[in-house]
Amino acid sequence: MGQINKGKIASIEGNTARVVPSDAGAKPTAKITIPWHLRGTTGNLAKGVAVVYVEFDDSTGLLLGRADGEWGAYLPSLTAGSISTPKGDVTARGVSLSGHTHSGVETGGGSTGKPQ
Repeated sequence: MGQINKGKIASIEGNTARVVPSDAGAKPTAKITIPWHLRGTTGNLAKGVAVVYVEFDDSTGLLLGRADGEWGAYLPSLTAGSISTPKGDVTARGVSLSGHTHSGVETGGGSTGKPQ
């Protein structure tokens, strides 16, 4: 079983944090995991930030969120990287990436029309 607690971050090391429970005289937790969606600028966690966490009987735990309801100013980077379709095509809104044409093609510095 686990117990959900409230406390303040005492320290952060990599993807883990130690938390001082809000109970008077309680000792800081062992290192508990900070989930990916609360790491870095997304969670904007720092020493002294009030958090809610779960601590299990085996002294492991998981940080559940900020106690103030905030989560940071930025969404995490959602980069897919490169996409390869060696035997296929990509279609968006009915327009083929490899087989589409453009209207209004002229030489020079102008722009073409929308893909067809």
